[in-house]
Amino acid sequence: MHHKSLLAILISGTLLVGCSSDDDKSTEVTQPDSGTPTTPVSEYNHQIAGLAVYQGALSSATVCADLNKNVICDSDEPFATTDVDGNYQLEWTSEVETPDYYLVANWQAATATQAIQARSLALKVKNPANRAAPKAIVDDAGQGTLIASPLYNGAINNLTHIKQSRVIEMMNQNLSDSDISQLSTELDALLAILYQLDADTLYSVSAETSATANFMRIDYAIAYLQQVIATQIPNIIAAEKILAATYAELWQILSDSGLSIEAFFSDDAFTLVANILFSDSAIALGFTELPIDSRILSQDDWDLVLGNIIHESGFANTLSLTLSSDLSAFSMQNADNTKVLTWISALAGQALAFEAPLDEDNDELTECWHTTDKRWYTEDNGPVTEPSITGNTYNTVYAGTNVPITIDINKITHANTSDFWQSVLNTSPEMLKLDTLIWPDTLYSLTVTQAEDVMCRVVEDYETYALSSFVTEETLSTTMVAEALFGFYFPLDIIIDEEAQTIALLDSDGNIEQRYQMTKSTSPSDQLLIKVAEIVEGTAQEYVYPDYFLFVDQQLMKVELNEKMQTSASNNVSVTFDNNTGFTQTLYQHLYDQVNPLVF
Repeated sequence: MHHKSLLAILISGTLLVGCSSDDDKSTEVTQPDSGTPTTPVSEYNHQIAGLAVYQGALSSATVCADLNKNVICDSDEPFATTDVDGNYQLEWTSEVETPDYYLVANWQAATATQAIQARSLALKVKNPANRAAPKAIVDDAGQGTLIASPLYNGAINNLTHIKQSRVIEMMNQNLSDSDISQLSTELDALLAILYQLDADTLYSVSAETSATANFMRIDYAIAYLQQVIATQIPNIIAAEKILAATYAELWQILSDSGLSIEAFFSDDAFTLVANILFSDSAIALGFTELPIDSRILSQDDWDLVLGNIIHESGFANTLSLTLSSDLSAFSMQNADNTKVLTWISALAGQALAFEAPLDEDNDELTECWHTTDKRWYTEDNGPVTEPSITGNTYNTVYAGTNVPITIDINKITHANTSDFWQSVLNTSPEMLKLDTLIWPDTLYSLTVTQAEDVMCRVVEDYETYALSSFVTEETLSTTMVAEALFGFYFPLDIIIDEEAQTIALLDSDGNIEQRYQMTKSTSPSDQLLIKVAEIVEGTAQEYVYPDYFLFVDQQLMKVELNEKMQTSASNNVSVTFDNNTGFTQTLYQHLYDQVNPLVF
């Protein structure tokens, strides 16, 4: 104020000098009375008290009034230290009657309540490369930072941090005051729903509430999701909207996993499941047209994969591997889908490889049992269920039935350096030399799941075996089944164990030639089903194809039972790929050369 008055005097003096004349020389300039007191600058006292919490009370945290709003506690800014319960009080004076500032709390997570959980919020998201994810509340060094507006009675917590961070984003985007007000109101409503808190006292979070399991899992989910969608979705409150839309389903997946929230969001498989859920929601909300995770299949990916797996001759451009300790196998079709190359090797050193033409002239018509309609349908005359795609999963039904079939696709990028694909190559038999090939950069691993058993039969040409007219489901014995199926051996060249339900066939010298196990169960049609499987050694038993017979009208009717299953990613691996570069031909010839198959 004094500088401004002096400047005015100097300007007046200059003007007087510039306009002087002989008549003016005697003019006196009145000097200010040095004894007159000037008006002092007003100083205002400021005080704010509040509570700082993060997964419990923040003890010994530094809280400052961030007067220059750089989200840093500078050395010349007023500060205080929280007590053991997280309470603090700031006091300072300034020449500004109503200062505009932020509240900032800093602490070292190693000394904070539940420091392990806090530190794990510094998430690492495997998503698009070179992403600029927002800062975590607790960084990798364990330094925690929360911000707040002083409008909420000094409260500093996760919710004030989210709110103030979003408001800063809005201001940085030069949004109008009305837009900021509207988005802020919408954010308040979303946070109240997500955290299940009263909207009127939303930002007054107690230390006990901030440490509850529900509160912390929302913290983790928002922190994780915010990093996933960073730079991809411009909508400022997209994370809260997406999470609100997926809330119930996400918690169900989390509950079913049996994992803690930290372990869940640190597991690649579960983060992919979560990201698919988030991505579907983001697309449905109109935030994006593309998947938010590079592991999620795009439309181009689906066009390629479906072109290979929905094929009249079976899966095209696909290699199927079976890898176990005592049995290895592979099968694949050539690029023309005219031949199939198959190889099976057992632990005992027995191996079989053959190349055979695909049976395109097979006009055998089959029909399958529909459990709801309780009748047999062929593929063409049954109810039509349109397939669908959710995330990385293709959903359909077994032809002629209502049994769900899902094919989950795992997109493997940079296959030649991928940990997953390298583990498959390391497990595969050395003689196949799969690790010498340069694989396509992108592979698609297929996991097929069939939810229930499916029973089928040849239309009007199924085999039947007559039984005695007095036999019932309760009295049907192993001996009766053996006599019907192995009449050639009955009764001299056969040994039947009714208690163990086994059948042994003898050769001309009386030695056991083959052994079979009989098992009774209930068929999909709720009738008695007889399973007859040859008994072999070790885990090779899993790959035996048994015969099935339905007991109906005092006879055994041969049927085919496709048991419910899920291909195991560790033992059974099927991968499909783009054949633009002719890799199918290269791989087929490579495998052919290694196993030297019999040609049929």
